[in-house]
Amino acid sequence: MSTFDFSCDVKILCGDHALDNLPYELRERDCTRPLFISDERSYRLGFAKEVRYAMDNDIIGFGATYYRISEKASPKDCDDIVNLYKTHGCDGIIALGGENVTQCAKVAKLMLLQGVGDFVYFNHKTDMDAEKISYRDVPLFILPSDIPCGIEATDRAMIFDEKNNVFYNFESVLTRASVVILDVRLTDIMPAKAMATAGLGALAMGMKGFVDNAGNPLALAYATGAIHTVINELLPAMRHNSDADYRISIYSSIINAGIAYYGIKESLLRDMANELAIKTGRSVLQILSIIFPTYYKEKINGDRVFKSVLMPLVGEAQYAKSNAKSRDVVALDTVREFWGKVIALAGIPSRLQETGIEQSDFVKLADAVITRYRGSNPHNNFTTIVKLLEEAF
Repeated sequence: MSTFDFSCDVKILCGDHALDNLPYELRERDCTRPLFISDERSYRLGFAKEVRYAMDNDIIGFGATYYRISEKASPKDCDDIVNLYKTHGCDGIIALGGENVTQCAKVAKLMLLQGVGDFVYFNHKTDMDAEKISYRDVPLFILPSDIPCGIEATDRAMIFDEKNNVFYNFESVLTRASVVILDVRLTDIMPAKAMATAGLGALAMGMKGFVDNAGNPLALAYATGAIHTVINELLPAMRHNSDADYRISIYSSIINAGIAYYGIKESLLRDMANELAIKTGRSVLQILSIIFPTYYKEKINGDRVFKSVLMPLVGEAQYAKSNAKSRDVVALDTVREFWGKVIALAGIPSRLQETGIEQSDFVKLADAVITRYRGSNPHNNFTTIVKLLEEAF
């Protein structure tokens, strides 16, 4: 009998009119003065207006608004959000935007629940204690208006302090969102290149989550759904990128894959992806879309754990017809063929050298991965990291 640990009680609303449920969800959590935070892009594209329209016929209004979140989530943004929340007596947070907004909102919630107004109190080694909450509950409503990052419905939050070169990685139920709302009205037409990158990133997260959560049927369900969606819908979605249904489908696959992926306690792939994202200024999904095929190939040569992923890749019928001894190889060939089609169609980077990384950076990158993440992932190995970077270059 297998044993597993799984928790995901985040409510996910997805569809054409999902945003219309926001007032109801606010009332359900006794939230009457939410702090509305967003970024300049969401405001400029009119997504903030859509949120206001959804609340026009309701008595609930914003307690305060904050549109100054920087392009890269920063500790200062978190401090500003917390201070504004307290000053205006807010009782919840509505976060509209992309990864930067999501990360800031989750960390700000964590700070409020811990009764802290200054981000420097935290560090990535601190274990948050759910029993020591010194603030009333802070309902958090995440409204992605850009490509999701996969962390929305998880207990994870990450902030990079560029000034002090410190990466803060929080794993706590206190960062958990109450509701995630995916609505077509909050999305812009996603260019084919962006959709390709997002889809491949979701596939990488889904496959990694599927393999490393073996024995956990709930996590496998999220990972399987994400893999199935990407394999069957990414190519047509790229060809018809103005189709809102496809756009929301890819968005939801990222969120589902993220639940399985970020539920993994230790992951060399995740540690490398985080560090490369910091170094290159690209999103984690972009980095995963580049390095996962290499990681997958190296991993499959070392053991046979990836043979199980053939099922969600090709479906039950094809899986049943396959040779049990070669399923790992067939799975690898299936993934590489699919990856090649997507990259050829979209013309997105497929090698690290296209991101601005130099081979001379590999030693420093490997050192950074080991230094930052050794505490959480003792399996990180300098030689292995450099080899994977060279293979992906």
